[in-house]
Amino acid sequence: MIRRDFFKYSFVSAALLTTSNINAKQINTSTIKTKVAICGGGFAGLSCAKHLKELNKDLDVTVIEKRANFSSCPLSNAWLGEALNISYEDLNYDFNSAILKYNYNFINETIEKINKDKKQIITSNHIIEYEYLIMAVGIDYDYEKLFKDINKIKECKLKAPAGLKPGSEHLALKRMIKNFKDGNFVISIPNGTYKCPPAPYERACMIANYFKKHNIKAKVIVLDPREKPAAKPKKFLEAFETFYKDIIVYKPYSNFKDIDFKTKKIVYEEFNKEKLEYLTLSLEFEEANIIPPNKANELIKKANLATYENGWAKLRQPTFRSISSEDVYIIGDSQGEYAFPKSAQMANSTAYLVAQELIDRINNKKFNYKENLPGNICYSMITDNKAVSISHLYEYKDTFKANSFTSKIQEDIAIAAQGWYFGLIEDILGIKS
Repeated sequence: MIRRDFFKYSFVSAALLTTSNINAKQINTSTIKTKVAICGGGFAGLSCAKHLKELNKDLDVTVIEKRANFSSCPLSNAWLGEALNISYEDLNYDFNSAILKYNYNFINETIEKINKDKKQIITSNHIIEYEYLIMAVGIDYDYEKLFKDINKIKECKLKAPAGLKPGSEHLALKRMIKNFKDGNFVISIPNGTYKCPPAPYERACMIANYFKKHNIKAKVIVLDPREKPAAKPKKFLEAFETFYKDIIVYKPYSNFKDIDFKTKKIVYEEFNKEKLEYLTLSLEFEEANIIPPNKANELIKKANLATYENGWAKLRQPTFRSISSEDVYIIGDSQGEYAFPKSAQMANSTAYLVAQELIDRINNKKFNYKENLPGNICYSMITDNKAVSISHLYEYKDTFKANSFTSKIQEDIAIAAQGWYFGLIEDILGIKS
């Protein structure tokens, strides 16, 4: 497998701690002490744990994660669309290799409460006491902004899954696509910030790719409240027109309003340029992928960490420390301070920065965020073997600002996407694909 060297990944970690591998002293107590606790075992959390241990192999680092396995979003749309020969196993891995190779503590339990004042994390079986806390807990959906009826929320989650969280939602979407016969497959994109800006547009391409490959007479209708796609706009519009002109229907300035699963109709508002007003319209659908507004994971509020009205966590610029506590860091998708794309590479890149800052802090050294800058690269599949990428290199003045470059839609970008993804998986999980 080709390895992408655009960003180099490195880390190392110590002291295996799982519910099945706890030393004798810990078996008799429900309290565990650690120097650094990391909530969340996704790209941000595992990247940070590994790099902390690389910088100081004797540092006591503990990751707390509720999932039984590592499940990934990057290349999940390729899997949905049968591109690049991506298998479900390519998206799912065990944690064991990373724990054994990098030797950090790992607790596979659900976090029930966080007391930032007492510096305690309460799980289903333990109390973890820490000196520094790193929150890498990702996103939650804000369905309440779409529906007031809790039963409608439950129905939408089951019948029109958002698919921005890995695992079950992706499996449900795969089933929906494979069983599709004809009609409209509707994708609704939320207003505001959400996880992985290009994901819905890439998904539209990959579903259309599947329909095209299997000669399914169907339409993929994209409802977007924006004037143009939120990411790589020119390239996605080019892709829709060049490769899927008869399949993808892109509707800008369109706001999802409601869905009726019995009548199989979606109500939405679309801006009419002639009348200069929004008109309420409806369309029939066979399947739908309704993506609600996003917000920071509920654990951010459970820990009494400050958030904005839109639900994203507040940080102390230019750091990744919460404004609610000097000893709590927030990395990955939950933060709302900087205009970073909520991507796997960005999670990995900022995790490196936080690990270095924390090590310098422990060693009573100064860390300069203005000189240590993150970077990002994001790939989107367009066809079976063609992709587009965007890269961001940052500078810091009064805040982080990006200089970006978007590639052409071509085959070597798809090859690079595979190399990048499997290189990152190998690095943070210690697994070769």
